Order: sequence, then structure tokens, then C-alpha cells
Amino acid sequence: MQKLSSYISAGLQDKTKLLHRLTLSLRMQLPEALARHCWVASLDNRTLTILTDDPGQASLLRYQQYEILKQLNQELGLASKEYLNRLKIKIRKAVNQPKRPVPAKPLSDQGARHIRECAEHMQDDDLKEALHHLARQSRKD
Repeated sequence: MQKLSSYISAGLQDKTKLLHRLTLSLRMQLPEALARHCWVASLDNRTLTILTDDPGQASLLRYQQYEILKQLNQELGLASKEYLNRLKIKIRKAVNQPKRPVPAKPLSDQGARHIRECAEHMQDDDLKEALHHLARQSRKD
């Protein structure tokens, strides 16, 4: 079986690496709270496009756009004809935002009673103790 990278053109791999490098550089120069919400999406015609998942953060980026371009140009050491001269900021909802865990519902009294009854019939002492411990988590106990 071939590696996945063998199916992706070298040009696309190089572009992806550049965008990742630019994202890391961008995040290093921004405050932590702002950096977590920024990704470099593209680099075309001397224009850098940044994605953010928060409209408030987009405003902060717009206020800092000239400083961002200046620092990225210095860091990358681009020749004068290759300088980044424009910054676009787009707002996109993050796709994989972690969901907040749903709080566990307390064990009902009836459920705890059933678990205690099951525990009484267990021969494995560790399992028996674990079930008793679980049964003690009921609302009443």
C-alpha cells in the first residue's frame, strides 16, 4: 500500500507546508487569545488570506494588518518584488469545535437498587465492589 502523500502532488504539498509555516509565524506574533482563532488560508498575488472563527478577532486583525504584513515580510526575508502587500481576513465558523460534555444525570434510586442487586450475585470481588461503588452514586445515597 502506498503512502497517502504519494497521491498528492509535490506542488500541493509544498504549498501546504508554506501555509502551515505562515500560520505558525502569524500565531507567534499575535497575543495568545487572538492566535488561537487564526489560520493562514491562502497566499495568492502577494495577498495573504487569514481565516478566523470570531468576528471580534477579525476586527483586531484588521487593526493590526500593516504590522502583521511587515513582520511576516521581515521574517520570511522576501525579495522586494515578492513582498506581501495585502491582507484579507475572512470569518468562517470552526468546523471541529469541541462540544461541551453533557453533565451526567444522577443515578435514580431504582437504578441504584438494581445495581446493588446485581452486585450481590457477582463472584468477582473487584466487580462486586465497583458495582457497589456505582450504586452509591444515586441521588439518595
